[in-house]
Amino acid sequence: LSLIQNKGFQELLENYPRAKTKFWVAEGVEDIVSSRVVIQGQKPEDYLDGFYQFIQDNSDRIEALQILRQRPQSWNAEALEQLRQKLTENRFTETNLQKAYQLVHNKALADLISLIKQAYSPSESVYTASERVDLAIASISKERNFTEEQLKWLGYIREHLIQNLSIDIEDFEYAPIFERYGGKGKARKVFQGQLETLIDDLNGAIAS
Repeated sequence: LSLIQNKGFQELLENYPRAKTKFWVAEGVEDIVSSRVVIQGQKPEDYLDGFYQFIQDNSDRIEALQILRQRPQSWNAEALEQLRQKLTENRFTETNLQKAYQLVHNKALADLISLIKQAYSPSESVYTASERVDLAIASISKERNFTEEQLKWLGYIREHLIQNLSIDIEDFEYAPIFERYGGKGKARKVFQGQLETLIDDLNGAIAS
């Protein structure tokens, strides 16, 4: 114990003689250090190209893709879930796709629908989920005059859509944001029996 407490010994433990590091210098040679991000073992641009090719090759095999291209009014939570599952099975997760798109095109948090539309037409605009939802709500609001209470509920619907990119009548029963304010029964009352029509129009606008 006295040895451990000895100040000279403590000093030696921290400042003992260390071996000198030798560096070999090669005349006329410059060391270059570089790094790059890879996604699923691929460069971001190659990962995106693979995704675009997958979408094009499976347009007729995946119903959700058919809906997005030909029947946007049929877009719903089931179609979105099927699409996410098929993409994940083929190593195209939303997180990886968003990361790749940001690295290649400097656009963060591109929504899944935008990325799919880009696969068919590179000139398509790419939005975030919140941008897409805001455009959808603006579209269905053009020919409607919402009451103050309806506008509040549109705000709740907006929050749900940003997270889910689709909405279903049953969401009003189980999603916490709707349940908190009275659920499906309250929503139907607020929208005066037009809730289902509103849902269809929103889903169609989201997928358009």
